[in-house]
Amino acid sequence: MNIYARLIGFTLLLTYILIIVGGATRVYDAGMACPDWPHCYGFYIPFPESKIPGGYIVAGQHYTWVQVALEWGHRALASLVGFGLLAVLCLGVQRLRGGHMVKNEALALTAAVGLLIIQIGLGGLTVLHSNIHWSVVIHLGNAMLFFGALAWLRRVVASNGQTATESTPLALRISVPAMAVLVWVTMLIGAFVSSSHVGGVCGGLFSCAGNWMPSPKVDLGQHIHMQHRLYALLTVVFSIVLVVLAKRTAPHLRKVAVHIHLMVWGQAALGIATLYSFASYPEYYYPLSIAHLAWGTLLWLAAVGGVLTLRYGKHGRYHGA
Repeated sequence: MNIYARLIGFTLLLTYILIIVGGATRVYDAGMACPDWPHCYGFYIPFPESKIPGGYIVAGQHYTWVQVALEWGHRALASLVGFGLLAVLCLGVQRLRGGHMVKNEALALTAAVGLLIIQIGLGGLTVLHSNIHWSVVIHLGNAMLFFGALAWLRRVVASNGQTATESTPLALRISVPAMAVLVWVTMLIGAFVSSSHVGGVCGGLFSCAGNWMPSPKVDLGQHIHMQHRLYALLTVVFSIVLVVLAKRTAPHLRKVAVHIHLMVWGQAALGIATLYSFASYPEYYYPLSIAHLAWGTLLWLAAVGGVLTLRYGKHGRYHGA
């Protein structure tokens, strides 16, 4: 049981790192830095560049060793996550046969395995379409669902199948999952903004070239950028509502709501810093973009943790939920 639970947690951590490295690979335009698979320039370890005939050149473009390392590292981490989940699956099957699998554990494990299989296919799709924005959005969206499924599996195992004993009002039973969905959608729109290179197309706060919401027919980039800002604002407002509802009607969820609320403000601060760095401090734009994704992923994890707390209560609580 201890090995099983720790392996799930280790796979969860690897997945988080994988998401960050994947974001860095996209930000630094390294998605096509390895032209073949499973090799990279014909080697499993394509370093140093001197051993590659012709160097790191793909379709006339020369990639730096950092770009190649990001793409190669992303692939290596993805393999580790795959092997980690395979080990979890093997131990889970043993638990099932031994009659030790708790309620919803098989469902959570099946969801994680299914989403990983889909993610592998989507990874190939992004490469096939040269990391076009819509493929990046789908790839990230499914990655977040897989990450959430692992968190679900970990909570089920940690709680040993026990469910919440506290009574939660209907308003919060609707609002907490809605918050998770809002965070997820906001991240997908942000992925479109980043992959379309329109992070600075609207300049600073608050309007976009004098318009509150540019028409998509006039400028799709500006429209999507302002959509991201709008959803970010809704997330902030919604997090405040969660805190007020929890404080008044469900004190046992107050810490959960406050944690999500503080995470939202941290993400908003990083978003504003990333926005202004685009034109004023371009040397910080890439690292801030990666930090924005990293914090956003933790915010998503906190929101998922809130949903899980509704179901399992404080039993085996993780991720500030």
